[in-house]
Amino acid sequence: MARYDAMKERYSKIQILGKRALFTSMRLERNTVPAGFYQYEVRHDDDGIGDPVQIARGILVNHWGTILTTEPIDIPEDGYLDIDPEEDWDYLDEDSCFLKDFMNSMGKEEYESTRV
Repeated sequence: MARYDAMKERYSKIQILGKRALFTSMRLERNTVPAGFYQYEVRHDDDGIGDPVQIARGILVNHWGTILTTEPIDIPEDGYLDIDPEEDWDYLDEDSCFLKDFMNSMGKEEYESTRV
């Protein structure tokens, strides 16, 4: 399965579990995500409605996308966190952006050259 460079993708701005985050429907190559960001993958519902229902470090089946946060999300020991798409996930009414633009807006330019 193909994975993409985090610095080349365009992201929607979301709020997940009260944290600001970036979302892309693509799978990202982990070594392209700058240090200081946490990468999680999102599973959609089995009914195919397109609701995000679970977050994990990696998703194989029903992959819906990838989120990047600047704060960690507490994932249970089993590796999967169930979420309520109505309560825990919200698209912000802001323009989409590239990761570099997001980092610049947060004063995080130093992350650009430091990869995890």
